[in-house]
Amino acid sequence: MGPCNWTITTDCCSGWDELPVALQTQATAYATLVLWAATGRQFGLCEQIVRPCGRQCDNNWNGFYWDQGTWIPYIFNGIWHNCVCGLGLCICAPRCQIYLPGPVASVSQVLLDGAIVDVATYRVDDNVWLVRTGTDNCWPLRQDYSLDVPAVGTLQVTYMRGSPVPTALLAAAGTLACEYAKACQGLACRLPSRVSSIARQGVSVTMVDVDTLLRANLTGIQEVDQVIVSLNPHSLKGRTRFFSPDMPVTRTVTSP
Repeated sequence: MGPCNWTITTDCCSGWDELPVALQTQATAYATLVLWAATGRQFGLCEQIVRPCGRQCDNNWNGFYWDQGTWIPYIFNGIWHNCVCGLGLCICAPRCQIYLPGPVASVSQVLLDGAIVDVATYRVDDNVWLVRTGTDNCWPLRQDYSLDVPAVGTLQVTYMRGSPVPTALLAAAGTLACEYAKACQGLACRLPSRVSSIARQGVSVTMVDVDTLLRANLTGIQEVDQVIVSLNPHSLKGRTRFFSPDMPVTRTVTSP
């Protein structure tokens, strides 16, 4: 999805406010993209608009919404049992919930049948489940994807997905943006070059190869790299994901 809602801190960058706005924008885009990727593509709150297929359980002796089965299997003391879905007799789960691709930071709006749902009638559990509260409220069993929102028979959720960007990471992005801006102006900067060793007047200096830094998702700037290693010590490329045929279906609205 790319970095979202990164408001970098440039307090340590002398002369940042005097830079052209276009260069500030370019340097910010460079720094946020590099550090977003280097820290595992996990930070930043992006707005997501989805249309869930329907609720997980029905309260009328039905099972999962996609096959209308009657029973839900569960294990207790090492023995398999069957349980009626939604009645709360043998499972610890809400009566009415829908799955949202997470992590869900906050829910901005829920449209049901074209009307805004009262925020006091739902909550988010485990950063993925949108639970309808109250005994008289519930999400629909399914929705008609052939209809555009808003319309009767539709359900749409707008929410912020992701994790807030740590303050230290925003400061590191400001430092990296500052050095990038200096490089663009032909000024001396701290971005590493591809020179691995140099000898002058009998003094030899060996520097870390930039390719080695890139493979480790590092920049060569000490205070920036310390933040990267602290937030992503194992150099992961992204969040761990799992896939299962049992996962609920959620349709993401991409256009318009």
